[in-house]
Amino acid sequence: MISLEQMKLPYLHTAKYLNNFPLVGGNGLTEEDVYTILSPFINIVHAELVEHGAIGICVITECDAYQKLTPLEKKFIREPDTHSFEMAVAQAAMNIRHALNIDNYLAVQMDESHDAAKLYARYEAMKAENENLRNHLASICFCDDKKHHPVQAADMLGNLTLKAWRMYRATQRWPKAFTELVLPDSKPNMTLDFFGLDRLRNLARMRKERQDRMAMP
Repeated sequence: MISLEQMKLPYLHTAKYLNNFPLVGGNGLTEEDVYTILSPFINIVHAELVEHGAIGICVITECDAYQKLTPLEKKFIREPDTHSFEMAVAQAAMNIRHALNIDNYLAVQMDESHDAAKLYARYEAMKAENENLRNHLASICFCDDKKHHPVQAADMLGNLTLKAWRMYRATQRWPKAFTELVLPDSKPNMTLDFFGLDRLRNLARMRKERQDRMAMP
């Protein structure tokens, strides 16, 4: 299995790595190119994470859909980046809920390039407003992705998932790099949650009825 050290790479930033990869010819990256370039890293993720029980979680909140919400609905739905953060943390808690106990808590690691102050404020609010998260969400930290391999793996998952979702909506087909990462042997190891206009409105309606701005779908 090829590692970053063997490839003489200090770290992996997926978008930059793909954009700067030297190609013969000038037609740009093909779907097969992306898979070939990233396959060593996909193999590492499988060996070091997936085979040890890791589950990927991706949440996509459509920005155009959020903008179409009414002012009242927006009182119950945060902005897309914050909403996706909330849903991803809630999904993680739900996926490992049977393992959470007094000696085993949920910790969140974020790329430090994100708006740390904004996300920390939501972390505090989530614990204050949601009993399940208050009981089991123990910490959040912001990591330099150049020095923290799990964040690099999450970056690759996010990059490939967003591109795959766009392709699927246009062609009803998933690209090879994405399927090899999250569907090896047709066994999914990821949860993908998409919030378009209908789901956002339904969630806002449910939260309004319950008078609970952190109620989960």
